[in-house]
Amino acid sequence: MEDREDRIENIIANARIFGSLSSKDIKALAGMGEKRRWHKGQHIISEGDEGDALYLMLSGKIKVVLYGEEGREIVLSIMKEGDIFGEMALFDGEPRSANVEAVEDTECFIIQGSTLLEYIKVHPAVALNFLSHLSRRLREADRKIGGLALLDVCGRIAHTFLDIAKKASGGAQEKKVVSIERLTHEEIAAMIGSSREVVSRALKKMTQEGYVKIEKERFILHI
Repeated sequence: MEDREDRIENIIANARIFGSLSSKDIKALAGMGEKRRWHKGQHIISEGDEGDALYLMLSGKIKVVLYGEEGREIVLSIMKEGDIFGEMALFDGEPRSANVEAVEDTECFIIQGSTLLEYIKVHPAVALNFLSHLSRRLREADRKIGGLALLDVCGRIAHTFLDIAKKASGGAQEKKVVSIERLTHEEIAAMIGSSREVVSRALKKMTQEGYVKIEKERFILHI
């Protein structure tokens, strides 16, 4: 059975930003951080905190979120095993730009920023991977802003489902039918800047018109 250290090394190896490293370098990197757990509902990062570490998800599920007036949430991203967060503040020295909350019990591998930056100096391929990663993040943000500004609620839901499917597949999503893990109406509303009631009506319409099929644990979107 795979032990915990081997599991951390495997998750590091499968993360895009570290995929160019040798097994020896990955093993060394695995010894530079520490594991930490959070229970469902706990805050991992708060907006405005000092950005001093990179987080690699080992298990669980988190949401990156902004809080508006009267507690309203805007969910910027949902992440799972193998995803990283907290990387932006390492490079620009600015405080954290959003909150990160555990949606499920979550465990992360944490590497301190100063340690990681020193590591990057002797592994320049990782720096190029980070540039590629940050470019993808910027493109995703551009698409999301465009979708929120230009699409109606049904369009924003479809746009969000496609983004989730693309992220899960690790690249371009060209299939005519895509499947994603089922989300609550509240989660969808927070991701598209709407309300639960409006999302419920839109999903009902999309289901009746054959664009969405709702299963017990999945959403099926027909493009």
